[in-house]
Amino acid sequence: MIAKIVCAGVDSFESLYQQDESELMIGVDGGIYNIANLGLKVDLGIGDFDSCNIEDVIMHCKRIKKFPKEKDLGDLELAIEEIADLNVDKIIIYNATKDRLDHFVANLNILIKYAHKYDIEMVDAKNSIKVINKTSVFKKSKYQYLSIFPVEEGTIISLKGFKYNLSSYHLKLNDNLCLSNEIVDEGIIEVNNKKLLILETL
Repeated sequence: MIAKIVCAGVDSFESLYQQDESELMIGVDGGIYNIANLGLKVDLGIGDFDSCNIEDVIMHCKRIKKFPKEKDLGDLELAIEEIADLNVDKIIIYNATKDRLDHFVANLNILIKYAHKYDIEMVDAKNSIKVINKTSVFKKSKYQYLSIFPVEEGTIISLKGFKYNLSSYHLKLNDNLCLSNEIVDEGIIEVNNKKLLILETL
């Protein structure tokens, strides 16, 4: 099952959405509107509802879970925690990359935190962001650039099938060597079980 989490940031969900056979639609606060605008039912509406009126959106939701405004976790992370016991294979997060930079950095932290448990991706109209910690293959696609950033000390990577390949390179924290690389045909990223932040960009 694919969990599609739609946040309340600048909208790209309505242009990117493609229906999957088994999908769980989760609206985070005002993101409920973006799901409803496509005539879709929201399986779970969640958040503190500071960016929308709960009375307006409740009719679009099969289930609502409201949290207080003062809390330790942000609404997106609460949504991920809420589906922890469900049979979710993949999570796609929409509308979480723009608007406030502090929220964007927090959302990157969420990707890193939950990458060990889910195949999790954050997308907008121009970018796809994910975290890997094992050898992964990336096909040549609509994205022109692929950038790689380490999030852990002691990261060793090798790149094959890229415009700029590497062999057993020690990618240190804050190292921007792997910015804006390009896949020639089929890009293979080998890593020594350390987490890498992968950004694909048009």
